[in-house]
Amino acid sequence: MDAGVQNESLLVKKEFINVLKDFSQYLLQQKQRGNNFFEISKKSETKVNNWGLNWGSRDVAQENFFFQGPENAKVFILDSSTGFFKDKSGELLIKILAAMKLATDSVFICNADNSESVNTKIKTILPKVIITLGEKAGQSLLKIQQPLEKFQGRFHEYYGIKVMPTFHPSLLLKKPEFKRQVWEDMQQVMEYAGTRHG
Repeated sequence: MDAGVQNESLLVKKEFINVLKDFSQYLLQQKQRGNNFFEISKKSETKVNNWGLNWGSRDVAQENFFFQGPENAKVFILDSSTGFFKDKSGELLIKILAAMKLATDSVFICNADNSESVNTKIKTILPKVIITLGEKAGQSLLKIQQPLEKFQGRFHEYYGIKVMPTFHPSLLLKKPEFKRQVWEDMQQVMEYAGTRHG
């Protein structure tokens, strides 16, 4: 492919991703305000919610890698699922972030389904701290086989970046008694990332 055509294709792709990102944020803000008066097709909603899908590869694992957020984020979240800010667990994650003085559009979040893609994003963003939500995310990033309870709640390192493994919001919905532990984990993150005082 001609270099000029390739560069133009990359620019169009990047612009399209930015449009989807903006629209996704708009829909999220409208939902948070209780504005659910408009309807879009399920297919369109899926495309919008997964605007960070890596279209460049036909590899199935790559196609299942989803992300959103700014690439200069201090806080990087690795999620065991792909729901991010949807459903009840997503709403709880939004509340946790708000208590940490973090907006959803100030953090970078991705799922843990493709280690290579996650590693690439971490090297690109170079966040101050990484939070892993749920056992799958923590185990895959830190290469730990133990149950989450054995390594949750204290900082680990991933190529020099601090990592805080904690419980997934979906677990907190089933077992609210874990909320205190998650909040203690997030207080450590706030202190380290410098978000405690905004």
